[in-house]
Amino acid sequence: MEFWPQDQWDNAAAIAQLESSFDAFAVLDTTGPGIPCGTAIGQRDGVNITAERSVGYFQINSCNYPDWEWQRFYNARHNAGTAHAIWAVQGWSAWYFSAKKLGLI
Repeated sequence: MEFWPQDQWDNAAAIAQLESSFDAFAVLDTTGPGIPCGTAIGQRDGVNITAERSVGYFQINSCNYPDWEWQRFYNARHNAGTAHAIWAVQGWSAWYFSAKKLGLI
């Protein structure tokens, strides 16, 4: 847990487990022909859901990093480092459904 302060280690691990089951190669890709990143695709519990390509332990949405090859997020350090940068700005709310389930938001 190189990136988070010690008091967040358990939370970061719990988020990664819920997001990917600790699978570095987990991918959730709801994009496709005619469904680019950011396209509204539905709702869950009253929250709008958009097309995404989320990758790795923390399911980083590579759509938010168009200048990077999305496969970079398979790398554990890139994935966790990017997750930490997101967390530093947004807290655990970036992983809304997992964070809500864990009582972090």
